[in-house]
Amino acid sequence: MINLKQKGIRIFTVPILTFLVLFLSFSPLGQTVSAKANALQPSTVSQDKLASEVNRTMLNILARDFSQQSRIETFTIAIPQLGDRLRNIQVYLPPDYDSSEKSYPVFYLFDGANLFNPLPGAVGDYAVDETLDRLFIEDSLGGVIVVGIEHNNDSEWSEYMPWVNENMYDWVKRNNSASGEGGEGFVFTDFLVQTLKPEIDSRYRTLTDKENTAIGGFCRMGLLPVVAAIKYPDTFGHVMAMSPAVWMAEEGGYWLSNNNLINFINTNSLPENVKFYIDIGTEESSGSRPPVKDQNGDRITYPRAYVEGAQALAFALKNGGVPDKNLIFQIFDGVSGKRDVWAQRLDNVFLWFFDGVEAYSGSTPVETVVPESPEGDQENQVFLPGIQQNAPSDELNNETPVETTSPRISSKLVIGAGLVLVSFAGGYWLLKKAR
Repeated sequence: MINLKQKGIRIFTVPILTFLVLFLSFSPLGQTVSAKANALQPSTVSQDKLASEVNRTMLNILARDFSQQSRIETFTIAIPQLGDRLRNIQVYLPPDYDSSEKSYPVFYLFDGANLFNPLPGAVGDYAVDETLDRLFIEDSLGGVIVVGIEHNNDSEWSEYMPWVNENMYDWVKRNNSASGEGGEGFVFTDFLVQTLKPEIDSRYRTLTDKENTAIGGFCRMGLLPVVAAIKYPDTFGHVMAMSPAVWMAEEGGYWLSNNNLINFINTNSLPENVKFYIDIGTEESSGSRPPVKDQNGDRITYPRAYVEGAQALAFALKNGGVPDKNLIFQIFDGVSGKRDVWAQRLDNVFLWFFDGVEAYSGSTPVETVVPESPEGDQENQVFLPGIQQNAPSDELNNETPVETTSPRISSKLVIGAGLVLVSFAGGYWLLKKAR
């Protein structure tokens, strides 16, 4: 005979378990447990070790104070260097910001409107907040403040291009740009250092030195971080350029014969104590094939322009004296340039910049010799000396997943295991209350 109290417990058990399933499936906690177990291969890890790892991870995570949550603040600031043009700034504050008194490193990132919570209809999400929340919960990385700099649709090219490109119609459709674009990039870096950074340092508890200040951007916004670090070597200690559109700095002539970014690097002293992270995918594109030719008179393609441009950037930095330990360059085969894809590479960048190690797992020195392609087709991959091409990575392109011969442990299995542990704890508590 079931008394009313026991019956009530059973009734409430279903919604409680349902809540736990949803929480573990969609929260950073569930992602963390899944990530921990996905790192374990069934061919090399015993079931006892797997259970022990899951138990340890669950206990560590549950022991953390989940009343702490990250949050996003937004404010508007004028750009006095550009006629008081207004700019929205979004700031990510780590989970323990309000419960601690410590100061944090700062990462300045472009395309701020899409870093955290993109507006409806936006294509892709960098998932910066989700990534940093997960790394924090895992205890892999302490808190980091991210300053998201939104762009102005009326100046979507010029602010990120230090030099005027008079040949934009060779690269971009007429309805997407003017015939000549650029020229405000150097002034925009002045705004970042002279106006925005002092404002951030006054509003928030920041570590203001260069070792704790990073700057980064993607595609068209990937050139300015490099320029900013060279112009202000005492301000930025870390630079990220994901899928940099080096072609934007072309002055004309045959491909890469007169590139303003490469010339700028070659004619300036480069900081030796700044970390540069550069990567590129072999399927990057910004439209139809540009009418630009190489020194042999052959018309180039967009994927080739992206790959060779990033290679030229990495080689110029290395040739200019940036030490190998401070330069990481990676080429990802079969990978395109999209926000959802870039998001999958961010955790390694955060860890390399801010966790104190020299390089993250899987990085390759720029000086490594490039292996020949198995097919022998190098049409879109003309490699410069000292550049490393990485092996294909199905994890970085969510459009073309590839099954591996050694499948990882299912995330559902891990979530189920964690759910059992939590359910036991919850059930014990409910039974104890029923007595």
